[in-house]
Amino acid sequence: MKVTIYLALTICFALFFGSCDSLKDISAPKLIFRDANIFSSTYKNNTVVFTSHDIKSYNSVSGELIFSDSGTVTKLKNYISLTCYHDTDSLFSFRLTSNIMSSIVNDLVLNHNLNNGKYYLNDGYPDWIDNIGTTSLRSQNKLKRAAAWEVFINQLKLEGKYKDN
Repeated sequence: MKVTIYLALTICFALFFGSCDSLKDISAPKLIFRDANIFSSTYKNNTVVFTSHDIKSYNSVSGELIFSDSGTVTKLKNYISLTCYHDTDSLFSFRLTSNIMSSIVNDLVLNHNLNNGKYYLNDGYPDWIDNIGTTSLRSQNKLKRAAAWEVFINQLKLEGKYKDN
């Protein structure tokens, strides 16, 4: 009788602790954004800046990325570029820009529009440039990250943070 009770308790504990690990995996952020600037003197390289838990939504039409709280926005001001990871796999990197910059970036950017305070993921900065060389380069870079971008979008959809309107 004691052996049966002991065995039943052991199985219950094993199932309980096994399910805790499963719950932990479910709640762990799948998208992690880390500092990609290797020359950063203020912050350590590879610092987690934000995760998918900090994203409220992403609008695929406008490219707007909305954060859950202002703390994330405050942190972004300290970085030049970030890398997006899905679990431990590096997906893509992007520069942080604002609409007062005078430089051109022909790859993915997270642009802070100072006029409306919003953030947009764009294929380049400024987004209004329309010449063959720049447009072609931006298209090539977009094509290179297409598979990684799909992983990013699928994860946002899975978390209910993707909007297509």
